[in-house]
Amino acid sequence: MPTIKICAVQLQISPDFDKNISRLEQFFKKANKNDCDIICFPELFLTGPLNKEKYNPNIPIEAKNLFSRLSEDYGLFAVMGSTIEKINNNFYNISYLFDDKSRILGNYKKNHLVQKSEAKYLKAGSDVSVFKTKIGNIGIQICRDLLYPEITRRLMLKKADIVFCPSFWSAKSPSYEWVYNNKYFKNKIPKEVDALVSARAIESEAIFVYANAAGRFNANGIKDTLLGRSQIALPFYGTTNMLNHNKEGILVKEIDLGIVNDAKKVYKIEKDLKD
Repeated sequence: MPTIKICAVQLQISPDFDKNISRLEQFFKKANKNDCDIICFPELFLTGPLNKEKYNPNIPIEAKNLFSRLSEDYGLFAVMGSTIEKINNNFYNISYLFDDKSRILGNYKKNHLVQKSEAKYLKAGSDVSVFKTKIGNIGIQICRDLLYPEITRRLMLKKADIVFCPSFWSAKSPSYEWVYNNKYFKNKIPKEVDALVSARAIESEAIFVYANAAGRFNANGIKDTLLGRSQIALPFYGTTNMLNHNKEGILVKEIDLGIVNDAKKVYKIEKDLKD
């Protein structure tokens, strides 16, 4: 199996779409300079969270056109974080995968929505897909999906070598329950992401790439402090590389995909489930 180099972007997201989109090429340049094969951006990296009243149908169109150009110009596969898009009268939180020739290979619609916020105006997806590429079999999930092991398991059973998880995961948020913000994590860093990213890599016998947003977001009635802590985890080891902060940055990791086959031979989880 090939050796690939992955770039995860931990982005400080502005509510200003034009400001966000004008900065994207600099990250493609950095990934290209580091000889990366694929780049992944966070969830809702173009606008941050918004509701359907704030929806602009030109945003996903402009973003897909730009990613199509940049992926070809810089010779990179790209996971287009996620964006809100209206399809057949329903709004989805959706991520796209581009190849290095500008083509959209497919998309993933977030299955598990935050009930106190996005579930009020978005429709949940129900399918998962794995896209076969020259750099490996790629699966995508989004943010809260991380809490549900069956999402990654379904990707494993579809032969995913690498799972990307664009995220807008907050350390503090008014959308969280009071007991969470004030009893358990008032003065502490939440622990779920660190634990679950490692677990998903091991239990799914796959490489797991978690790309989170950074800093603070204050717009559209939302006042969140992002968790950051973007990280890459491997079978056997769990998380091996992390941005241990919530500031903007990139995480680059070269990985021999042979570790995926070795994990399947050792753990035999996929085989057990199919048997």
